[in-house]
Amino acid sequence: MRDFFKSRSFKVLAGVVLVLLGVVLFTAATGRSFLSSLMGFVTTPVQQISSQAAGAAGAVGPSGKTIEELEAENAELKEKLNQMIALTVDYYDIKRENEQNVKYLELKEQKKDYQFALASVIGRDPADLFYGFTIDQGSLSGIEKNDPVITDRGLVGWVSAVYPTYSHVTTILSPETNVSVLDQVTQDTGVAAGSLEYAEAGQVEMRFLTAENKLKAGDIIVTSGVGGVYPGELPVGEVVEKRQEENADSITAVIQPYEDIKTLTNVCVITEFLGQGSTMPEVASPDDSSSQAEE
Repeated sequence: MRDFFKSRSFKVLAGVVLVLLGVVLFTAATGRSFLSSLMGFVTTPVQQISSQAAGAAGAVGPSGKTIEELEAENAELKEKLNQMIALTVDYYDIKRENEQNVKYLELKEQKKDYQFALASVIGRDPADLFYGFTIDQGSLSGIEKNDPVITDRGLVGWVSAVYPTYSHVTTILSPETNVSVLDQVTQDTGVAAGSLEYAEAGQVEMRFLTAENKLKAGDIIVTSGVGGVYPGELPVGEVVEKRQEENADSITAVIQPYEDIKTLTNVCVITEFLGQGSTMPEVASPDDSSSQAEE
């Protein structure tokens, strides 16, 4: 019997009894059941080990890469995506420019006396109520003051100031612009000019129409070529309506230009054409130097 108390089995049994006694005392103190306390005693260490293992696994992705490696790959993919977007934008810009160049070449084939300088719009003055703009070509490209500015859709303005590498363009929406025009169908003539009243709508007036004119909505208005500032037959726009102000003898027509002046990105300057400057009147005074000579 004495050997039993000294044996290893007795020591194990005594340890178990002490543990159970401790659980019983803890249960009595906390009010929990004996079974739940016993299960908590056994499972808590296992849960701690499981949580540590899960935390270690969280630092590694499904592919076996660390979070830092995955973040680096994500940043690299974003950079490649940005590069692809930039290339796509460049592609469509070049495509649009090429399409415009083809149209200008077609115009060149039709008007063999024209000399062109292609230009891009590089600036606009937000305070300009008539939407004038700056282009990236100047006197080094053969551009001079009063040169007509067009797109493949028609007349948009004229060069009002020239510098070696850039120029300023005054649009047909400006009151400074006066263009001799005619109705392509009826041959009625007049002067297309901008005004504050119509600029916001992107329209111009055709002034000095006679009472006998036969203009009607939808007629095509083109340059007449009179005066030598603009070549003839450049499209200007389409007649929207005719108006006669009260107590006024003359009749005016509202013209909608074919080109949206406000959103231009690329234009063409006609630097030479047959008859250019042939009958251009002299500027009356230095005060008029900023305005185009009236045709």
